[in-house]
Amino acid sequence: MMEFSFLILGAAQPRTDRHRLAGKVTVDGLPARRHIIVFDRLTFVMIAATTSDPVTGEWEIKGIQQYPERQLLVLSPDNTGNYNAEVADYVSQVTG
Repeated sequence: MMEFSFLILGAAQPRTDRHRLAGKVTVDGLPARRHIIVFDRLTFVMIAATTSDPVTGEWEIKGIQQYPERQLLVLSPDNTGNYNAEVADYVSQVTG
């Protein structure tokens, strides 16, 4: 008879290798460098942050865990003080 013992070290971790968010920041139609902050919209816990490229305005966040559809809030404050922050609510990450 064979016996096997297994040590379980906690629950399975959520996958983070396939979910991402991306976008482009423009100010008055021109690409801009701005901070991008992603929150869980139910708890307001910050999930990730990055800065958009100053030349293209593009930004990308990879490696976030999977969240239910429409559960993210993306905030881009204006560091110049000339504009209100931009907010995208009910955002879903994509697989990619």
